[in-house]
Amino acid sequence: MVETDITRRIADYVVAARPDDLPEPVRREALRSFVNIVGCMLGGARHDVIGLADDVLSEFSGPPQATLLGRARRADVLHAALINCFGSSIHAFDDTHEQAVVHPSGPVAAAILATSERNRIAGPQFLLAFALGVEAVCRLSKAISVAPAKGAFAWSQTGITAGIGAAVAAGKLLDLDPVRMRHAIGIALSQAAGFRATFGSMCSSLMTAHGAQTGLRAAILAEKGFTGSEASLAGPYGYLDVFAEQPDLAALADDLGGRFEILRNTYKAYPCGVVIHPIIDACLELRRSHSLNPEDIAAVSIRVAQKALDLTDRRNSKNTLESRVSLYHWAAVAFIRGTARIVDMDTNSAVLEPTIVRFQERIETVADDTIALDGAEVTVKLRDGRSLVSRVEHCTGSASRPMTDSDLERKFIGLAEAVIGPIRTREVLEMSRAVERLPDVGALARVAA
Repeated sequence: MVETDITRRIADYVVAARPDDLPEPVRREALRSFVNIVGCMLGGARHDVIGLADDVLSEFSGPPQATLLGRARRADVLHAALINCFGSSIHAFDDTHEQAVVHPSGPVAAAILATSERNRIAGPQFLLAFALGVEAVCRLSKAISVAPAKGAFAWSQTGITAGIGAAVAAGKLLDLDPVRMRHAIGIALSQAAGFRATFGSMCSSLMTAHGAQTGLRAAILAEKGFTGSEASLAGPYGYLDVFAEQPDLAALADDLGGRFEILRNTYKAYPCGVVIHPIIDACLELRRSHSLNPEDIAAVSIRVAQKALDLTDRRNSKNTLESRVSLYHWAAVAFIRGTARIVDMDTNSAVLEPTIVRFQERIETVADDTIALDGAEVTVKLRDGRSLVSRVEHCTGSASRPMTDSDLERKFIGLAEAVIGPIRTREVLEMSRAVERLPDVGALARVAA
């Protein structure tokens, strides 16, 4: 295969795609993904880290072209894409592709919501662009990380793939022709960045937000004639050479329009790293079923896949950001409080709470790759000598136990009400559900200010 063929195949498919080309299940899952991510954007809008980034960078922001959701102000489209995506990721409550463990919707939605305020966009075109962008992120992530592909675990999948999805989606709304779409893809790929050492810091979510901004910028540049290398993706020393020891080209470019990765998208029931979710399920089940008093627990043993430990083996977090990826923190919270909420990773009232900190010393972990990444086994040894076991094969919110539309509604309301109040929360929820019927999608963003 000639090195430019893959980029050309993807660009041609995206440019030719029409709203009616989306099968009904794909259309429905795209709506669910969009509803979930708008709720996440609103839920994170007033976080201190988002405020810091907005305040520092607003000095360099351009004209007020697009809404900062939940922040009651406007900024230029590139700044809006950055801040809105940043908000969607800050609580680690965004969506996750079940195989690639990538978080696709935030960068794509942030980029095209900003685009929809710069250019009047109707709902059918918006939903199509969103679905195409999510597809690009998931396919690219699979191509470098899911067997038979072989890639370095050190890379952040979302960080290095988000830009292409944002570029594809924004480029679709800007009506790029095939040549300019190829350039948009190349420009976006040239800015791919992100590694896992940043997890637990402000930069973890900044990587995702960076993808939204760079992808939108790539599409805008390509629209005006800026060019990128068409060998950026599959050529020698290109993206696939850099990020994969052995790429899976079929996962990336085969069966476009026939296989849709958005159908494997999942939604988080808890605000933390997704591989912690089965642990929370197991701990909550043990506490509930046996009416456990935390003081009666002598020791806890947690068995999970090695990759889950690689991501979350962080005892005694020092702040909210570290707690998002600490299995010890969430296991302690589940046993002590019987909950797993955003408030349960507040630095002062939860992360540094002495009872939660001390309980973590009772927890041991064991790597067991017979357990799926969305599963866990938790054994509790009580002070009276009894042992209790809970094994979760697939966690709440996984592909095997998906969140319902009602679950997503409750999640949305829980995230948004504290930021924009109950009346506007309901209005934005209904507009998000009906986004494909809106004559002007930018109106949704403005209501969500």
